[in-house]
Parts: sequence; structure tokens; C-alpha cells
Amino acid sequence: MNNLKLIVALSCVILTGNIGFSQEEEEQTLISNAIRETSPSYRITESPKVIDTVIPTPKFEYPLLNRNMKTSINTENIEASKIKIVDKLDKLYPGYIKLGLGNYTMPLGELYYNSTRNRRMNYGIHANHLSSFGRIKGYAPSQFDNTKAKLFGNFYTNNFLIESEANWLNNGYHFYGIQNDSIPKDSLKNRVGGYQAQVHFSNFTKKDSAKLLYKIKLDYNYFHEFLRDSMPISTNARENNFGVGTEWKYKHELNVFSLLADFRFNNYKFGESDTSLIAFKKDENNHILHFRPTISSYRMNNKLKAEVGFDLNFDLAANTVFKPVVVANAKYSLLNGMFIPYIGLDGGLKQNTFQTLNRGNQYINSAVDLKNTKEFKFYAGIKGTLSKTMSFNLSVHSTKFTDRALYFNDTIFSDQYRFNVLYDDVTVLGFGGSLTYQKSEKLKIDAILQYNNYSAANQKYAWYLPELELTLRGSYNVYDKLYAKLDFNMQTGRKSPNGILNPDPSQTETVLFDTGIIADANLHLEYRYNRRISAFIQFNNIANQKYNRWLNYPVYGFQVLGGVTFGF
Repeated sequence: MNNLKLIVALSCVILTGNIGFSQEEEEQTLISNAIRETSPSYRITESPKVIDTVIPTPKFEYPLLNRNMKTSINTENIEASKIKIVDKLDKLYPGYIKLGLGNYTMPLGELYYNSTRNRRMNYGIHANHLSSFGRIKGYAPSQFDNTKAKLFGNFYTNNFLIESEANWLNNGYHFYGIQNDSIPKDSLKNRVGGYQAQVHFSNFTKKDSAKLLYKIKLDYNYFHEFLRDSMPISTNARENNFGVGTEWKYKHELNVFSLLADFRFNNYKFGESDTSLIAFKKDENNHILHFRPTISSYRMNNKLKAEVGFDLNFDLAANTVFKPVVVANAKYSLLNGMFIPYIGLDGGLKQNTFQTLNRGNQYINSAVDLKNTKEFKFYAGIKGTLSKTMSFNLSVHSTKFTDRALYFNDTIFSDQYRFNVLYDDVTVLGFGGSLTYQKSEKLKIDAILQYNNYSAANQKYAWYLPELELTLRGSYNVYDKLYAKLDFNMQTGRKSPNGILNPDPSQTETVLFDTGIIADANLHLEYRYNRRISAFIQFNNIANQKYNRWLNYPVYGFQVLGGVTFGF
């Protein structure tokens, strides 16, 4: 009650104060001019409506289709897999020795030793020997011996490869092309030997094809005759041959640029200190400077490969020094490599040395002229596969040889039991083919046929060159225990002038000797008792055909050789 009275009293005091203040305030009136614009009014024409924010959910109906699918279960037989469990790396034996003996008192031996697995080097030695102490009935002594040895070593680094090789040759034989078996065995003998070494340095181990790849090559070869029975030592022919060369390759996009350059030096001497052989002395230099720049290009998803370039040779000892040859070839892959047609032009200059001529026919005289052979060749063909196991190659070619080396029987220093060398321009038109069948590592068969029609510019025939050559080869492996190899070689169309040459090819007085058909079949059988010991037997010239490889030089008849091989 007291609080109520207090509130009423305070209200009266406040009202009384306000009234008193209002009575004392003076009233003032202010008048001013002003422009006050008002916005026009407009009428809202839209009728008010209620916005419903609820969106009805559509209803979907899916009709059910009754379809019954017929199913079946077929089971196929799965062949049992064959698993051969072997060690990851088989044990390697670094070498083997092969020893054998055959009729005609024919011993043979072979030694091979090679380093085992090594990431940085590979080295070894390979030597073999074959000789005969037998004779051919009715002819002069025909004994021979042939020994060869090779040392090799390849050394690898991260960026470079060094390849080295050294060869040694010692070959003794007789000029037995005389039908007289009463001649002493030490008569008409000859022996040649040679030493050869080469070193290659390259960065071909690089995997990046965009890098510049190169190889530097050095080689030296010394070939000579030993003292013959009836000639002074000064007449022995000897030859020094030296070569230096390089290869460069660079790939840019789809093109490969390459350059081969080399220089070959050859010095051949015969009888240079013997005054009795003035007309036949030889001290000849035979040098060749060679360049071969080419460009290879790959197109059409690598199906087409084409190459163009030149083979440039400077024959420093010839009348015509500069001898260029155009290089152009192309091949195209059809049906993912099943058939590959190809066509091209190629050629070059081959250096003829006393060694190459003697190895082509070891019964030549020591005094020979040296000319280099130029070759220009057009070829075309097709190669490919007929199945997973069979491949083929068919080709035709037309080749022109300038100064092709031909052999003919000598009538000046011998009674046709030695040979001389002449050079002639030879044109060849030929065709050939090969067929190969291979089934895994068990069976492999090759058939090679080549026919060449020769035409010589000055000679009536291209002496001793065969027109038809047929080669059949086959090998069979029976459970890695029995190995069999069979080869058959046939040649026809080889002709000899019989020692009488007629410079006029239109004349027919030249006495010809046709060697007939040469057919030589050989069979090799080997039984491997284990991985280290095996036995072999070999049958050569099964048909016992004593054909003439050269005029008056028949070969041995049927031969049997047998022996054993030991691995270590």
C-alpha cells in the first residue's frame, strides 16, 4: 500500500514539472520556399495469388516382361600342362676337345675354350687341324695339312665395347695334278701361312637410338709362302695388308643417317731380289679409299623401308681411279611380315690380294697380277613365311663385274698342274630361291637353288664358275641324344679351257674340259652320352664320286671319319 502511494506521488510531481516548463517556452514560426517532388503512383495489375512450393513427385510404372532364357552348360577337356623344371641357369662347361681319325690316314683335332658367364668380358680360343697322309691312285702325292687357330676377346663397359681377334693359319699341300704316282712325296709341295689381327672400338652398346653411334676398326694381315723345294727363298710371295675404317650412325625421327669410310693398304712382293726372274718380279701396291654414305627411312608404320646413297671408291693403282656405284633399295611388309617384296641397286669394289686369290685356288702360281673387281648389281625378289614352320625367298638379279678374276691352267711354268689368273668383264643374269622348314629345335631342312648365266667379254666362258648350284641341308635332334646332319651339294656347267686360251671368243678351236656334274653328299651322326662326352661318325662323298674340282685335280673318294668329344 505504501508503494502505491509513492508511485502516485512521483507521477504527479513529473506531470506538474512538465506543465510548468511548457508555460515558460517561447513559440517560433519559420517559413521557407522549397520544391518537393513526389513520385507518381501506379496500380499493381497482378492479382495476388498463393504460391505453393510443394512439387508433387511423379509416379513411374514399369511393366514386368516375362521372358524365359534357355541356358546350357558345356564342359571342355583341358589338356594337362607340361612343366619342365630346370635350374634358372644351367651349368656351363668352358671348353671341349674333339679327336678323330679317318681313312686316307686322315687325323683331325679341335680345341675350343671360352670364358663362362661374365658381364664385363668374353674371351676364348678356337683351334682345329685336319690333315691327310693318303694318296689318290694314279696321281702325284696329294698329302695336305691345314691348321688354324683363333684368339678372341670382347670387353664391355657401361658405354663402350672393345672387340679383338687374332688368327693364325698354316696350310701345307702338294701340286698333285700330274698323272704319275711314282713322284716322291716331298716333291711339288708348297706351304702358306698367315697372321691376322683386328681391334674394333665402338659405343654400340648404347640403348638410346638418338645418340650418335660410332665404331673404329683397325686390322693387319700378313700372308706369305714358305720355302718351296725347287725355288730360292727370294721368290716366295709375301703380302702385307693393313686397314683402318670407321662407321657412324645417327637416327633422327624416322631416318637413319650412316657413313662407312675405310682405307685398305696392300703391298705384294715376289722375286724382287732374284735377277733370274726379271720378267716376273712383283712389287705392287694395291690401295683403296672407300666411302659409303647412305640414308635409310621408315614409313607407313615401319612397313616400308627405303635406303639411298652411294658407294664411292678410289682405286689408287688403277687407270680409272674414281669408281662410284649407286645404292638404292626398298622393301615393304605385307600382311604383318608374311610377304616382303624387295628391290634394289648395289655394288662396290672388291680388293683382290694374293691371299684372296690363293685361298680361292691354292694351286696358282706365286707371280700374279693384282686388279680390283668392280661390281654393280640389280636385284628384286620376295621373301616371307608360308606357315609358322616354313619360310621362302625368291630373287632375280643382273650383275656386271669389271675385272673379275678367273683361273686357267698354266702351260709356261708347269704342265697344267698350276694355274694363272686373268681378269675379264663378266655379266651375270640369274635367279634363285630358298625354302626353309624348321620345327622347334628338332628338325630343320634347307633347300637352296641358284642358276647363273655367265657371259665374258673376252673369254669364251667364265672359267670354272658353275651355272647351276643346288644345296640341300637337314638336321634332326632325337631327344637331345642323337644328332644327325645331312647335306648334299650339286654343281653343273663348270668349264675349263684345258690350258689353251683363244683371245677370239668367236673361234671354236679352244679345247674345253667340262667338269660335268659335281654331286657330293655328306652325313654326320653324333651320340651324346651325357653333356660332356659324345661320339661321332662322319661319311663324306657318299657317292664316291672323284670329280675334278679343278682340271687334273680329282678329290678324295668315299671317306669315313670317327672320333669322340670331351667337355671340360
